[in-house]
Amino acid sequence: MNSQKIYEILKKRVVAGHYQAGTQLKESHIAADMEISRTPVRAALKRLVEDGLAVAEEGRGVFVAGWTRWDIEDMFRLRIRLEPFAARLAAERAGMDIIEKLKRCNAQMEQAIDASLNGAESIAEIQAANSAFHHLLLEAAGSQRLKVMLATMIDMPVITRSFFLYDIEDFRRSLQHHKDIVMAVELRHGDLAEQIMSCHLLTSNQIFMSQRLDGSPSA
Repeated sequence: MNSQKIYEILKKRVVAGHYQAGTQLKESHIAADMEISRTPVRAALKRLVEDGLAVAEEGRGVFVAGWTRWDIEDMFRLRIRLEPFAARLAAERAGMDIIEKLKRCNAQMEQAIDASLNGAESIAEIQAANSAFHHLLLEAAGSQRLKVMLATMIDMPVITRSFFLYDIEDFRRSLQHHKDIVMAVELRHGDLAEQIMSCHLLTSNQIFMSQRLDGSPSA
């Protein structure tokens, strides 16, 4: 197993909350668990640190990153500046295959919203459809530089877990934003796609920060 595969496995574990913030990621334990040598694990951990998913503390090791209020605000501000531009590019460049995939993501998200929202399973399905939508839109933008900068932000634990703060109206509003973005992409209207994405992200930020300041748990 190479370092890229190990990185993907560890990234998914961090994003899914398998490793909580502050958990030490020990090379020896991971290597033993995966039945591999420590060298590719070391390279994978280095990438997690570079992506901001983990922090390296000199003399202590590598730990899953925690989030301060300022970290969260910085991350949202970066997304609000970058992802609307990605939506604009998607409107200019997306093929019909991507547009159809975006519609399928929205259909999956709508089905999960219409299902019972009492358990974590439904919320996980909504989050998965949401993540797929944003990654597809980023793919449609056709910019490798934007992809490198934004891909990790979309799956940050603070984003994935923020869905547990939503009520059903928040979910439906988010889905409508997605549908409106797809409409703008189909119309090849870059300005409209950019503006709707800005509204979408600003709304998400407001919901998350207001809940967090009220004492709700953060990532």
